[in-house]
Amino acid sequence: MKKTLAVLLFALMTFGLVTGALAEDSEQKFFVSLTSDNMDRAAMAVAISSKVLSSRKIPVTIFLSAQGVRWVDTTIPQNKYVNGKTIPEMLQEFMKAGGQVILCKMCMTNVGGIKEEEVINGVKFSGALSALFAENTTVLSY
Repeated sequence: MKKTLAVLLFALMTFGLVTGALAEDSEQKFFVSLTSDNMDRAAMAVAISSKVLSSRKIPVTIFLSAQGVRWVDTTIPQNKYVNGKTIPEMLQEFMKAGGQVILCKMCMTNVGGIKEEEVINGVKFSGALSALFAENTTVLSY
């Protein structure tokens, strides 16, 4: 219970800081780097990205690298988070809402041992650098 409360409190504080940093500007962009295979971190990264996407109506990109590539591997059984969804399900909902998920190809191969055909539908394999270094981009890392 304490862990869940701490995670929730951290998420609310982080979301408050992030939304305060994002101007009500159509030029603004949001980039989230997810390098962790920790479920709490991944869920927070996707939840905050989804909230920014829906509330700010700005482009949001989640970049999966290092251990984070495992979240889109269809060959790995996934546990459900406290909301009853797996991280891949949350990522698919995020993409359906207009968010972009980009996967590091080098990490996919060298860290995850994943083949392109084993990745959930909708994930892109390029464009991370242009999204990360675009003008007016707020970056958050998990």
